[in-house]
Amino acid sequence: MKTWYYYGLNDVNANVAPELMARYAEFVEDDGDAVKHATAFKRAGGKYAVSYTDPAYVPYCFPPFIGTQATCRGQVGKLIHDEGAWFHGRDGTRVRRYVDAHFGYQQALNPASPVARAAWRQTTEEIVRNGPIDLFYADDSGGPLHARDMSPQSSEFYDFNDAGVEITSDAVFRDQWIAYLSYAARPLIINGNDPTDGKPSYGGAFLRSPHVWGAAHEGCFRHGSGPVTSNADGAWEQQEDGLLANTALHKFAVCFVLGAPTPETRLYVTASWWLTYDPQWSVIAPIDPIPGESALLPELSIVPAYPVQTAVDSSRALHDSAGGYAREFRGCYQEGRPIGGCAATVNPGVAAVPLPALRERYSRRLELDRDDLLHGGRARWVRGIPDRIGPLSGAVLAR
Repeated sequence: MKTWYYYGLNDVNANVAPELMARYAEFVEDDGDAVKHATAFKRAGGKYAVSYTDPAYVPYCFPPFIGTQATCRGQVGKLIHDEGAWFHGRDGTRVRRYVDAHFGYQQALNPASPVARAAWRQTTEEIVRNGPIDLFYADDSGGPLHARDMSPQSSEFYDFNDAGVEITSDAVFRDQWIAYLSYAARPLIINGNDPTDGKPSYGGAFLRSPHVWGAAHEGCFRHGSGPVTSNADGAWEQQEDGLLANTALHKFAVCFVLGAPTPETRLYVTASWWLTYDPQWSVIAPIDPIPGESALLPELSIVPAYPVQTAVDSSRALHDSAGGYAREFRGCYQEGRPIGGCAATVNPGVAAVPLPALRERYSRRLELDRDDLLHGGRARWVRGIPDRIGPLSGAVLAR
């Protein structure tokens, strides 16, 4: 299973030994400075070391919002002393949004500016000099200029004091942003999709760039402000279909899972993600750790294979008439050993539904401990399968 973990970033998993992280993680993401955890991961034989970057918005910005005075201490922006590198509002000042007393304001960089591109390049080159970085995580870099009602502040400038006047065309924004991102010293995993439907922006134009290896889908089936994603407003299907559209482009689709990792929510996320699972391009990223432990989860040792059915364009292809969703696999593995056929079943609705009709017979269901891998947590199979799936629940079954 391809997994992505924070390693040192925000102190998450910081105490996990590099040898263990190299065993369980395909990707690790470190901060954008010393990258000491990523360096240790690579030395232990780890595959992809990723460094966090923010090429779009610069934090730690303070008044004045005009002129050559250096007023931003954040990444990329601290290298800039040219007013043309920023987006400006109709009053001529830099567009901005307030974060808090510590971070101050965020300001938006103008991707058409040669100065901004040079600062972005210099930032990534300095990070690479700090350690063996393979990829950059480019935060807030995959969305369109406009979305939904297409108003000036509907996407790129959401919650800003004004929209930037330098670029008002989506076509120009798309092309300039692709060019800007290509200045990075390493390939990128971008963060952001079209908020209208959750799919890659501009029909996948950003992902088609050879410099972009994939995209993160933040809040994937479990977000920070609530337990799990419901389909009451279509959000769950939108998440499913966004992942499917990403993998169809043959780029990494990173399912960034946020919020409380309880056994119940972990089962829901696992089953939901298996519905879109592609062994080449799907990546699972449990970001929030179990309190007092790590984010390394035992259920990620289970790998579904040889699918009976696969949704291509829409998760509706896996929908059961009674309201649930299911996907079956002819052969599955746990810790590298074959365990026979298995299935993922999900109810993203707010009322219980019958277990979806399945082609094969199953006799066991997956149960999860509260603990992580390093504290004895296990993913174990117990006898019996449910005849109904409760609201906002998932069940993983085995023969």
